[in-house]
This record gives sequence, structure tokens and C-alpha cells, in this order.
Amino acid sequence: MSSPTTNTERLAALISTKQQVLEILVQLSRRQLALIAAGDMTTLIKLLAGKQTVMNQLQTLERELSPFRDEDPEQRVWASAAERTACQVRAEQCNVLLAEAMDLEKKAEATMVDRRQAAATALAAVQAGSDARAAYDSMPPTLLASLQVEG
Repeated sequence: MSSPTTNTERLAALISTKQQVLEILVQLSRRQLALIAAGDMTTLIKLLAGKQTVMNQLQTLERELSPFRDEDPEQRVWASAAERTACQVRAEQCNVLLAEAMDLEKKAEATMVDRRQAAATALAAVQAGSDARAAYDSMPPTLLASLQVEG
């Protein structure tokens, strides 16, 4: 069995790693939003693959942090008050970063929906033009001649 100090050292290390992973996630989410706005879907797909790896790392960290959630924080033994405070600050920063990542994800989703709707509208206009052209092409030549307006 490990000592209480070792447990808190492990907790601090996990929190520190989580902060680093969340910082990467936020950077990737910002880039994702920029790629969506630019319409660079090829690079976006590559970024999303990398982002999935980061998400998997975050899930692993959350599993490793799970046992600490059941503990009473006041019962943890820290090497110093400064180490405890530093860990608390990093944990709070993790919450801020996670909130930012979630907000960026919602914005990216909304932007993708807007782009999809714009593409659907553009495709509908192209289809309507194509349908009109097909209708004219299927008309007998004599009817087309009578439709022409002379000025």
C-alpha cells in the first residue's frame, strides 16, 4: 500500500497531465473552428483524427482520477500547503479549459450545421436550374420558337 503523500503526488501528477491534455484539446478545437470557417474539410478530417486521440487520453486520465473523487479532500496528506494550493489551482484551470473546449465544440457544430444548410441551399438552386434546363431541352422546337421574344 502506498503512503498518503504518494497518493497526493499521484493526484497532482494526474491533474497536471489533465491540464496539459485540455490545453491541447482547446488548441485543436480553436483550429477546428478556423478550418470549418475556411471550408478546409481535408485538413479538418485530419485534425479530428488527432483530436480523437487527445479525447482518448482525456478519458484515460478521468478513469485514473476516479478513485480520488471518493476521497475527502480534507483528509489528503500533502507534502506542503503550497503543493496542495498548486494542485487546486491546476484543477480549477482544468475546469475552465474544459468549459472552453465544450463551448468551442458547440460553436464548431453550429458552424458545420450552417455550412451544411448553405450547401443544401446551393445544391437545391443548382438542381432547380438543371430541372429548368431539362424542361426546356424536352420541349419541341416549334414550341421553343414561339416562346422567344423579339424586341
